[in-house]
Amino acid sequence: MLIWDLCGGSGAWSQPYRDAGYCVEVYDLTNGRDVRLLQRSPAGVWGILAAPSCTDFSYARNRYPATEAELLASLSVVDACIRIAFAQRNGLKWWALENPINLLRRYLGPPRLTFYQWQYGDAGHKPTGIWGDFTVPPMSPKPRTKPSTFGTKQANAEPRDAITPAGFARAFFEANP
Repeated sequence: MLIWDLCGGSGAWSQPYRDAGYCVEVYDLTNGRDVRLLQRSPAGVWGILAAPSCTDFSYARNRYPATEAELLASLSVVDACIRIAFAQRNGLKWWALENPINLLRRYLGPPRLTFYQWQYGDAGHKPTGIWGDFTVPPMSPKPRTKPSTFGTKQANAEPRDAITPAGFARAFFEANP
């Protein structure tokens, strides 16, 4: 079964699928595979995970908001992810697009699922939204182990905060095999 991991970067969200023996193809600018140029697969795709960059949609950029050109470029990636899911809809079992709770809601409407990382057993508090057509994974909350970074300097942000937490990735896989 083929899983497309769009804007997959680290591949953390698709790792449980890879571990279970699924064929996973990661499309990301870091590996030279731009989702905006992805063509429809004649073989069919089982599921699509999409995690477009949140930088230009981030509330953290309120002081220095994205320019119109930056916003249009980022929206073109989001648009490509959604068009790909639409093009693959025959035979597609599920698709999901992830982004922190931010300005993207103004363009896509409310997400189907909103959660905090700790609600899936991961450290952290980053509020995240998932749009798409998928089974919502049951939560297994544990006490928060990391304080909120709200109101702190961007320098305190950790790069791993941009990676899909392992607990959520596992729960999503179990709910959407």
